[in-house]
Amino acid sequence: MKFTTNSLMVLVTLAGSMLFVSCLQDDETPKPNPFPEESDFLMPQNERMMILGEQLENPYAIETMQRALHNLSGSSLQGVSAQQISLEPTHLYIKFRPQNEEELNILKRDSTLILYDHPLDFEILESGDYYHDPEIAVGQPTYQYCAVEANKQLPDGVEAEVLAELYIPDEDKIEEGQQQVQALSFQRADLGVSIDALVDEALRITNNLTEPTQSTTTSNNLEGVKVSFGRRSRWRPAGTIKVYDDVLERYVGVEGVEVRARRWFTTHKGIANSSGYYSCDGRFRRDANYSIDWERYHFALQDGWLNGATYNGPKKRGDWDLNLNSGAQQYYATIFRAAYHYYYGAVLGLRRPPLNSFLSTQMKIRAKLEGGRSSAIKARTLLLGAQVFVRAWGDPTDQIYGTTIHELAHTSHRELDTGAYNNVVWDAYTNVCLSDPIFDCHSNLGPTANNNRRLLETWATTVEIILTLYEYRDWRNQYDYEYYIDEENSYNYKNWQNLYISDDNHYTSAGYDMIDDINQRVDISPQSVNRPIDRVSGYRIWQLENALEDAKSWWQWRDNIKNNYSNETEEYLDELFANWPN
Repeated sequence: MKFTTNSLMVLVTLAGSMLFVSCLQDDETPKPNPFPEESDFLMPQNERMMILGEQLENPYAIETMQRALHNLSGSSLQGVSAQQISLEPTHLYIKFRPQNEEELNILKRDSTLILYDHPLDFEILESGDYYHDPEIAVGQPTYQYCAVEANKQLPDGVEAEVLAELYIPDEDKIEEGQQQVQALSFQRADLGVSIDALVDEALRITNNLTEPTQSTTTSNNLEGVKVSFGRRSRWRPAGTIKVYDDVLERYVGVEGVEVRARRWFTTHKGIANSSGYYSCDGRFRRDANYSIDWERYHFALQDGWLNGATYNGPKKRGDWDLNLNSGAQQYYATIFRAAYHYYYGAVLGLRRPPLNSFLSTQMKIRAKLEGGRSSAIKARTLLLGAQVFVRAWGDPTDQIYGTTIHELAHTSHRELDTGAYNNVVWDAYTNVCLSDPIFDCHSNLGPTANNNRRLLETWATTVEIILTLYEYRDWRNQYDYEYYIDEENSYNYKNWQNLYISDDNHYTSAGYDMIDDINQRVDISPQSVNRPIDRVSGYRIWQLENALEDAKSWWQWRDNIKNNYSNETEEYLDELFANWPN
């Protein structure tokens, strides 16, 4: 079978209405484990942490820029002493100290903050997949760093430290050679000092002017000494981000992924289109550090306890093209593709999963580098920081994609009607698990638990099938594609149409059966009573979703479909829903 239901994490310290849905992609049911696994609290085990070197002297610190300006502008002041020149801070270098997931979410709600999990003024000796400050306990979010405009109101509720006042001139907006330093306290606009020259001098006096130059100009300092500066042409970070899809047997663009190019405290960003191409929103004169955070405003992947999944690319000048074809980063990119589809792509009239807002936090998706049970547990965010756990490591691309969709469908179901969903989960899982002394959530379920589990998992399976088919058939033009065929492991579910009734009593084909025009008992196995009889067709998936509202059981979902929508085959709904035993 594709799924068997695993016993679920039970947090006995929470109220009895612990809400959870867990899905297992194994042939056998493992020993029940009601509590979080130790690995859930650990940092990524198969990834490398970034290694930092020495702290660098900050060329953009206001006092450094002041010195650089004094060095360059002495002969042009015409009677105004260098001591009268006063630059005003344009930005602040901030270190946030979030104490828990809630405070980290406060920062994530502010889309204007460009956050990094490592300090921006340290040498990077070895790029890695993540960084967690050694002085921070594993169970606590690491520090977050960013540069903000000097007049920005910082989010309330999170401790923040101003590490430095900065002067960051806009090096990109004005044409080559036309930029002049203007932020002077006595409001004299033109000192004959270009921004390029000012930045070069600040880099020089802090020993950070290390890149080779393309051409040279000279300027006088206050002592009349000639100083050489590199004048490199500006370049725009761009490139392609692609991931290998083993079903399509080719690379596809990772649509929606945001690429960052950072030099010191300035970050330019670009979002990849459907071909994977991105072009950042600003230019640099020197090398920049490329990176990817596997997140968008409404969702974020995690590769460890409260640790965002990232890819730290090279420091370079010019385009960065990335083709991911193995390992954790290919896995993250595939999960990201599915989440981006559900949140931002075409979903055939379905509701989106929970959105990031003042009343709701960013959806966290924990990408576990292991197989086993994937799950969507709202209450788990209180302890483990992530509502969705994806455990599909080693699966074919489309199954990783579909598993992610499946778990997000649970969260969307809950968002649609929280009261009805909580009622169904209580009867299907919570009450059963808590009533057993060893938290065995599988034995002696009874009709109510069986029916309610079937409602929860059949709905999520329906969305999984439909959106994965849309991705491969409609979007990728694989017209003969069928979901969940894994010849290597002898799986051939074919959109769940090849499953027998006895294969699974909960993860059923019923939702897809109401949409398609295949009758398994006629078209696949004539007269086989172990195939579902399906004489229902023509419903739209958004109709089935709307019918979940107020549906507190398998049968109420059926009745809502009958009562809310007219369909030529609705007389066979009772027959279809009765295929699976209580």
